[in-house]
Amino acid sequence: MKALVYEDKGRIQVQDRDIPTPAAGELLVRVSHTGICGTDLHVWHGGMKRVKPPVILGHEFSGVVEQAGSSSSEFEQGDRVTVEPLITCGVCPACRAGFYNVCSNLKLLGVDTDGAMAHYVVVPEHRTYRLSDRLSLKDAAFVEPLAVCVHMVERSGLESGQTCLVVGGGPIGLITAFAARLKGANVLISEMNAYRIQLAQGYGFDVINPLQGDLRGKIRDATAAKGVDVSFEATGSPQGTTACVENTGIRGTVAICGLPKQLHEVDTYQFIAKELSVYGSRVYTRSDYEQALALIESGRFKPEWLISRTVSLDEAIEHGFEAIQRGDALMKVLISLENEAGR
Repeated sequence: MKALVYEDKGRIQVQDRDIPTPAAGELLVRVSHTGICGTDLHVWHGGMKRVKPPVILGHEFSGVVEQAGSSSSEFEQGDRVTVEPLITCGVCPACRAGFYNVCSNLKLLGVDTDGAMAHYVVVPEHRTYRLSDRLSLKDAAFVEPLAVCVHMVERSGLESGQTCLVVGGGPIGLITAFAARLKGANVLISEMNAYRIQLAQGYGFDVINPLQGDLRGKIRDATAAKGVDVSFEATGSPQGTTACVENTGIRGTVAICGLPKQLHEVDTYQFIAKELSVYGSRVYTRSDYEQALALIESGRFKPEWLISRTVSLDEAIEHGFEAIQRGDALMKVLISLENEAGR
């Protein structure tokens, strides 16, 4: 099979690989679609020290079961599926408490072990979801990033009628904005990129460009000087964290999921003075995945809103990774493997 492999810092390449064999409790999935995520770019640039190359990238995906590792499997060849790409230990305090998403030994397909930017991938059966006929394989590749955002919104305690600020209008930020609006919240987005601003405004979001005015003043005007009830940080930047802290009102909530590229200072006095709550948000739980599936199946969230381009595996580096890195007018790029030859 072909696979897109992270070889070393700054170096990725499409290679020939052997098709893996599933063990008991695992499934071999023939990949249909895989999303390119900010985490994949982070790995590409050597920003995740835990990654031990060579490793096949890709953790947002859908596909069809090719083979089960056990005759007692609940899945059959031909089942259409999507997968939580998490590998957990099951024995650490977090796992025993039911919080497997923060497992002390958490591993991720496409980061810590081979992932889905390949014709085939081996996955844990207990993290696999059978798809209904209403859901296309292309759309099902969007369940994973939507689940990330559903988890963050649920973790924050955001309620219908509240006002929230999403800092960052990239894929995770914009999906979070959709998830918050589906929750019934009033959503403000802070974003500087002209393409992202135009896209978000096209879907009816109120977007503030902090480079073109006083973000804090505009939010005070929009909230009658109260500040927002909840803020979501989706950039991983010091400026993003500061914007959340400054613009969240008394006894409000700051939710953080943007991966920081470096340590940065936070004005902790603001947490004291305003009695703010802060929540970290890491991946998702089963209930988040089920909710994300239901939102896409029902049509309340449409992946087509954010899919800018679909490429083949051979095109993925030039027209996916490098295009995103250049800052081309793209929101989400999918790699399609469903019609490739030699499978």
